[in-house]
Amino acid sequence: MNKILLLSLFVLIVVSVFTVLLRPEAQEKYPQLEWMSDTNPQRFEQAELFETWLKTKYPDLSKDSRYPAFGIKLNAANNQSTVIQAVSGVAGDLIDHLNVPVFGAMGLLRPLGEDAKKRGYDLSTTYPNMEGILGYEGEQYGYPCNVAVSSFLFNLNTLKKYDLSLPDEDWTTEDFERIAKKFMDRTKQGNARRTIFFALSALSLGETFIVINARSNGVDVYNETLTKCIADDERFYRIYEQLYKWTYVDKILPTAAEVASNDTETGFGGAAFTHFINGNYATIIAGRWALIRFRELPPEERFPMAMTLFPQGPFKNGILTARVTGIYAGSRNYDKAGYFMEFLASKEYNDYIIKYTDGLPPTPKYVLNNPEYLSPKEYPSEGNIHAKELEYAMHYAIPAPQTPYFRKTGTGWFSYALSKVMANRATAKEAVNEAVERVNSGIAESVAANDKLAAMYERDMELQKKIDAVKATWKYRRGKIISGEKIPENWIKNPFYKKYYAHLGMLKGAE
Repeated sequence: MNKILLLSLFVLIVVSVFTVLLRPEAQEKYPQLEWMSDTNPQRFEQAELFETWLKTKYPDLSKDSRYPAFGIKLNAANNQSTVIQAVSGVAGDLIDHLNVPVFGAMGLLRPLGEDAKKRGYDLSTTYPNMEGILGYEGEQYGYPCNVAVSSFLFNLNTLKKYDLSLPDEDWTTEDFERIAKKFMDRTKQGNARRTIFFALSALSLGETFIVINARSNGVDVYNETLTKCIADDERFYRIYEQLYKWTYVDKILPTAAEVASNDTETGFGGAAFTHFINGNYATIIAGRWALIRFRELPPEERFPMAMTLFPQGPFKNGILTARVTGIYAGSRNYDKAGYFMEFLASKEYNDYIIKYTDGLPPTPKYVLNNPEYLSPKEYPSEGNIHAKELEYAMHYAIPAPQTPYFRKTGTGWFSYALSKVMANRATAKEAVNEAVERVNSGIAESVAANDKLAAMYERDMELQKKIDAVKATWKYRRGKIISGEKIPENWIKNPFYKKYYAHLGMLKGAE
């Protein structure tokens, strides 16, 4: 009996050993870091490029000169599954598509700190105003894989067809209305079923158009300390009303019915690029990343394009976005993961992003005064797109509104408000006020559920009281501040107000 038990135990041990040896990671020729990202084919190319870079730059790390010291293994994930895995302690070494304030507040990321400075991927190496995207509570937790400032992209052939020129860089919403009316009149579609439009529908212009225009007139979704939603403001109501007017009164934007009708025959909604290519849209909202699609066209079908900022008020701005990677707090490979973060700031990686137009490269020093980036000879039809998006990222763009005290999970309340306005289910004021109420209720719930968040919130509320007291000293003449105390820069958590108050000359050094 004992012999049978021993034999069974031996067989189990042998089977277990073979099972382990047959696992993919056991067959790999060198260790692998896990990168939770997406299945875009470019990610696999980027993983291979990292291994080549590591082997070339740090050959002494490898025990076998034929291979890099370690590589990258991709794990397809989305934000929800990543959060679940990270909270459960089983996320990969590197996490892509990060919302840093959310992950940072949950303690799921490793601070990059001094390592980022020593190895050349700290905040000073990327674009201005990236702190709110890459950092949280004064710590840096991520670095961009690419950056974008989506703006108005024009088909110049379509404008020429209707005897119109590219709008000026500083065009306003009044200019937009005037030009769009002229465009629609010249298409001579009358009361027939319309298939040609100047721009996207109001819902497609959406929150980006609304936020840029509100900010251009001096107000944001959140206050200076991100502790309260303050969009219940006439400057927000006016934009919602304008989008409704353009759609149903002036009829210069497609209605929901027209979108659905064109969708059936020509893929209108999700195929906005196709309509843009075919001349059914004069302009779309896009960035340099859109060139991936347009470069697929045969050379004889390519068309000249140009980019401008959104039409807006006096304070010119854009929305800065980035695909961000950081190191999981539970990773046992922090030192190795640091090499990948360094790679993102390398010339090799940035040259890859430049070549394949996957947005702006993360490190601007590789594109400033670089003719291969600014004016690629083989693609003359791309006009000013490369130079303009770089200019916008360096001088105008600010991260989209977000606060650590409210996590967007599900309904986007300001987009929902716009859908209600466009469907005549609420006035602009009613819909926006409802959105504000829901966001502020969400803030209260988040703070009540988390003691750490509650302590931060109380601290920031005290700062807000100080800021409000300083603003109470401001004196105005014809809508402009003419005197008053200045606000210490470190009191302000909202990147929009930091830039806006600096523009007004009402910001001073830290206290």
